[in-house]
Amino acid sequence: MAGKKETPRQKMIGMMYLVLTALLALNVSNAVLEKFAIIDATLGQVIEETQKKNADALAAIIKEAGQSQRPEVVRAKENAQKVRELTQSTIKSIEDLKLKMLATSNTDQVNEAFINDHSMKVATMMIAPKSPEGKNFQKLLENYVAELEKLTGKKFPTLAKAPKDMPLFANDDDHKSKDFLTFNFENTPPIAARATVTQIETDILKYENDALEELARQAGANRLSFDNIVPMVRPEASVVAAGAKYKASMFITASSSAITPDFYKDGEKLPVVDDPMSGVKMGVIEFPVQGGGYDKDGLAKRSFTAKIALADTSYTQTIEYYVAKPVVRVTTGNAPTLYMNCGNSVFIECPTLGTNYNPSFSASGATVIKGDEPGRVTIIPNQRKVTVAVSSGGVALDNVVFDVKPIPRPRFVAKDNSGRDVDMKNGVKGTSLTGLRIVAEPDENFKREVPKDAVYRIRSMEVIHARGTQPVKRMTASNEVLDLGSWRSGFKPGDQIVVEIKTVTRRTYQGQDEKVDITSEILRIPIQ
Repeated sequence: MAGKKETPRQKMIGMMYLVLTALLALNVSNAVLEKFAIIDATLGQVIEETQKKNADALAAIIKEAGQSQRPEVVRAKENAQKVRELTQSTIKSIEDLKLKMLATSNTDQVNEAFINDHSMKVATMMIAPKSPEGKNFQKLLENYVAELEKLTGKKFPTLAKAPKDMPLFANDDDHKSKDFLTFNFENTPPIAARATVTQIETDILKYENDALEELARQAGANRLSFDNIVPMVRPEASVVAAGAKYKASMFITASSSAITPDFYKDGEKLPVVDDPMSGVKMGVIEFPVQGGGYDKDGLAKRSFTAKIALADTSYTQTIEYYVAKPVVRVTTGNAPTLYMNCGNSVFIECPTLGTNYNPSFSASGATVIKGDEPGRVTIIPNQRKVTVAVSSGGVALDNVVFDVKPIPRPRFVAKDNSGRDVDMKNGVKGTSLTGLRIVAEPDENFKREVPKDAVYRIRSMEVIHARGTQPVKRMTASNEVLDLGSWRSGFKPGDQIVVEIKTVTRRTYQGQDEKVDITSEILRIPIQ
C-alpha cells in the first residue's frame, strides 16, 4: 500500500484506510462507514490524477523513442504501450467488480443505502468457496504483476498481499494466518470492500508508473539528455618549470547517467570507465606509440580516428599528435667501446619513458643477455662493430652502435716462492732458488672494466737453464709453477733461467677457456 514514490496525500489516505479497517473488527457506527465512503471518493480522485500522469509518461516515451530503429529502443516503446494496455484492461476488470459489489447490495451507485449497509453480502461474494469473484480478483492481480515483470525486466512486490506480506500484521496472532481474500473482505461491509478494491487500483497505477519509468530509461538510449554536468580543465602541460606560466583551457562537459556511449579508436571498440571524480563515462585509449620517420627536430606526426556513438548518432574526429624521438642514454661498465668476446656490462635507459620503459634488445654482431633490472644488459661482441636495437613494449626506440676493440695482451711476470716480483735486472741467487711462478697479468683497464673476462692461465712453457749460449738443462711445464729444486746445485753466477711461454688461455664471461694468441714471449732471469 505504501511505496517510496507515494505522495503525502496518498500515505495519509492509506493510513486512514488501515485504521478504519481495524475499526471494522468492532461494532462500529455508520459514521465509520461514511469515512470509508470519503476515502473511496478521494482515492478515485487519486486514480484520475495518476491515470493522466501515466498517459503523459507513455507519450513521453513514444516521443523520446522517435524513429529510432535500435532494437532496445523499439522494444522499450512497444512494451510501454503494452504496459498501458495491460493496466487499462486490469482497471476495467476491477471497475466491473465494483459494479457487481453495488449490484450485490441492490444498488447501482454509492448512495446512503450502500454506505450504511452492514450486511456481509459483498464479503460473502468475495470469499465464499463457490463464488468465483474473489478468486478471479486475486488471479487478476497476480497476472498483472507477472506480466509487468515480463515487459520491464523489473521485480515488483505482490499486489495480493496477505498479512504475512505486511510488517504491521505479520506477527499479529489474529491475522497472520489469513490469506489475501479473508484478510481484506472477511466481515467487511460493502463500502469498506469497495474502498479496499479502490485502494488496490491506486497500487496498480503506482506499479504502472514505476514500470513506465523503467521503460523510459531503456528508451532514452537515443536521446542526448545530460544530467551530469561538470567543469573540466585541460592544461597545456602537466609539468611546469618554476617561473614559467601555467596555461590551461576551462570548459563545461556533460554526460547522461542513462546512456553508455560506445567509443572507438580507428574502428576498434574501447573499454568504458566512469571517471571517479565526475562520474562522466569515458573511453580508455591506450596503445603503444610507433616511432620512426622523425623530422630534423626529432618529431614524427601521427593521427588516429576517434568515434563516439550515441544511439543513432555518432561523432567522429581525427586526432593528431606528435611522437618525440626518445633519448636513449647508454652507461657502460667499461669504456664506450666494447671488448671482443667479453661480457661488457651496459645500462641502456630512456628517461623520457619513465616507469613505462619496458625494454627489449636485439643485436647485430653480438649476443645480448638481459640483466636483472630494466635496461641492464650484457653485450658479448663477435664483430668489430655492434648495433643494438632498443625497443619498449614492442615499439622500436633507437639503434645504438658500439665500436669493439681487441682484448689487450696480458703481461707476463716472474715471482719467487714468497709471491714477490723477481728483479729481472739483477736476477736471483742460485743457491737459494728452488722454484718460480710465472703468471699472466691482465691490463689494468681491462681488468677493471670486465673483471669476469680478465682471468688468464699459462698452460705450457719451455724452461731452460742456460750458460752463455748453451743450454744446461731443459724442462716443459704445464702450469705456472716451476719446481727448480733439482737444478739448484748446478747454478753458477752468470747463468740464466730462460722461460718461453707457449700456451695461454683466458676464462671468458660465459665460463669457457679461450686460447690467447701470443708471439715469442720469453723471460730471462739472471742467476747471481
